Amino acid sequence: MKIQDLPIDDRLKKALIEQQIVELYPPQKESINQGLLNGENQVVAVPTASGKTLIAILSIFATLLTNPGSKAIYLGPLRALASEKFNDFKPLAQALGLKVAISTGDMDRGQWLASSDIIIATNEKFDSLIRHEVPWLNQISVIVSDEVHLMNDSDRGPVLEVVLSLVRRNLPNCQIIALSATIKNAYEIAEWLDAKLILSDWRPVELREGIWMGGKLKYGDGSVKICGDPKDKYGFKSLALEMLKEDAQALVFANTRKSAVASAKQLISTISKELTTNDRAELLTLANSIRSSGEKTNLRTQLADMVENGVAFHHAGLSSPHRKIVEDAFRARKIKVLSATTTLSAGLNLPGRRVIIRSILRYSPIFGNSPIPVLEYKQMAGRAGRPRFDPYGEAIIIAKNEREQNQYFEKYLHGETEEIYSKLGSEPAMRAHILAFISSDYVNDFESCLELMTTTFYGFQNEGNMYLIEDDIHKVLELLSDAKMINNDEPFEATPFGRRVSELYLDPLSARLIKLGLENTKTKTEIPIIVYLQLLSSTPDIRGYNVRQNEYNQLFDIAEKYQDQWMNIDLENQSEFDYDFFMASLKAATAVDMWLNEASEDTIHESLGLSSGDLHGQVSRMEWLIHSALEISKIFKWDNHKKVLKNLLNRIKYGIKEELLPLVNIPGVGRVRARTLNQAGYKTIKEVENASIAELAKLPGIATNIATRIKENLTGKKSTETDLEDIPDIVKQTTISTFFE
Repeated sequence: MKIQDLPIDDRLKKALIEQQIVELYPPQKESINQGLLNGENQVVAVPTASGKTLIAILSIFATLLTNPGSKAIYLGPLRALASEKFNDFKPLAQALGLKVAISTGDMDRGQWLASSDIIIATNEKFDSLIRHEVPWLNQISVIVSDEVHLMNDSDRGPVLEVVLSLVRRNLPNCQIIALSATIKNAYEIAEWLDAKLILSDWRPVELREGIWMGGKLKYGDGSVKICGDPKDKYGFKSLALEMLKEDAQALVFANTRKSAVASAKQLISTISKELTTNDRAELLTLANSIRSSGEKTNLRTQLADMVENGVAFHHAGLSSPHRKIVEDAFRARKIKVLSATTTLSAGLNLPGRRVIIRSILRYSPIFGNSPIPVLEYKQMAGRAGRPRFDPYGEAIIIAKNEREQNQYFEKYLHGETEEIYSKLGSEPAMRAHILAFISSDYVNDFESCLELMTTTFYGFQNEGNMYLIEDDIHKVLELLSDAKMINNDEPFEATPFGRRVSELYLDPLSARLIKLGLENTKTKTEIPIIVYLQLLSSTPDIRGYNVRQNEYNQLFDIAEKYQDQWMNIDLENQSEFDYDFFMASLKAATAVDMWLNEASEDTIHESLGLSSGDLHGQVSRMEWLIHSALEISKIFKWDNHKKVLKNLLNRIKYGIKEELLPLVNIPGVGRVRARTLNQAGYKTIKEVENASIAELAKLPGIATNIATRIKENLTGKKSTETDLEDIPDIVKQTTISTFFE
């Protein structure tokens, strides 16, 4: 079936053909035959790279072009995936006169999206928009939900499930397209969504799966190939090198961050020898872009040095800008081998010809080292083979011995993926979403709450066990009533406190803890910042960290120093378990406190073990919690807290002390340059504006280019040669890698 023959707008045909999309893959053809262009709901469960994105494009653009004024939503589980889809959709949208927008951040806004035709968002962001009851929701005519199998995830799954349930309930004429990896019970999700099931194992590039041991690769069909070096202790180095000799790329999956970095480091000597002069020039440019992005840290230096040699690592500890540089460079085939943790396999389009899985084990505090689920393996294996670049894809698990080889064959190459089960029945998910239902006036008594819950996948899978759902609802309603978030009697109605908690996308338990802590200290003055941070770090909405043995002394000193000031904590009457929890929350609070006091990222990492990505993720969550605490203080008119929290909110974004707040408002000036300016005597924007480029360029870390840019941002004028005459030559010659130190 060809694009030219489809019953779609000619403008869409032309735009697709110009992108060299001419003929449909078999799963795409099946989707068309099953009513994709006629508004039919569909669950598309096919392997990675089998054409799910085009199915989404056809449903969205065909619908919008035939229904002017309507909107389409594309939902993804991760910000990185949403950004990738935004880049996929934008050229088409522009060619067809449609406006596409992306929204993945602040949970407290959304009105600006009203002018967009296509909105790409995370599941959490769209759930927040529903809670805020943005007026354009009823204009939505099609929703695409990517990675719908993540309903099985205890963290992200409940939000996705509730969003789809509310769409089915409130927008009955809206087409739902659910995209998924191949899963065992895809039929069950299709039945729940009243959707046609498009199920296929077809791939545009053949996938060969095998187990490597001692220089031999045994494929799933029993055939054997001699490859790699039997003397290669771990296998992955020689297996990756073979791809370079074929002018192809390799992905190496490791089970920990430390292992991912170590694998990349071990690959340098092998891969670097194969680079051409042109490769080295491109890689040097890439490495310098990493060196000039973000704060200078050991991790940044380590990554840049590896990239210069054609190798990179990728894990959640990297900052977002560095992860993006690595992802884009691998897509552009500049980085030859990428060593990553499994976070890379969750939806991003980053294929290599050969995927090498170093270990199939993952550590969990409960079970220790255990084999990963088959679905997780399939997600990694699905990265093998890039259409139009690779004649085949190869997914290889490395086994240490024959026993492992046989186990992996049975479980991963010949076994089925696991079934997907709803995680909405957990108490944290139930309390958050039931409060949202009441706050949004979807339910007002027990019966209507039960009715709505039966429309979820959780209700669908537990149809024969309604007493379980009833019991869960009763417990949550009691908790919400005790917390004064809803009134005690039917008909239920959210209190101003409860309504704001729902709008803030805050776990009700977090809100209750914050309220109690602030209420206990509402008449106190001079409360230390660390005390506020520890309160917020004790909530379920913050990420906790295990306290290492060498960190206890530092944290114990802080705990003792403010012993009589902690909110909701009586250190003298804590059980051992509670004390450990307190210390974990204090570690999270201390990391943010160090950030606010301008400690370098390296210092925080050395002191508490949080790398750049962890730190910035924690800071982002804390910023949201500080905002939430401020909003709660406004509701209850706690003026002493409002002043402190507002000041904290201004400081945390940049990680600065209060005196730097004026300077970070200058475009191009962050925490490091602001401190440099302050120490040189520049306290206000006006003082910086009055300085010459030559004066600014003499300051450490502010070379000619940066000084020029700062002045142009402040004055709105381009600098002339005369402005640059007095700048010493040594400053002019400063290399770009020093500009951002």
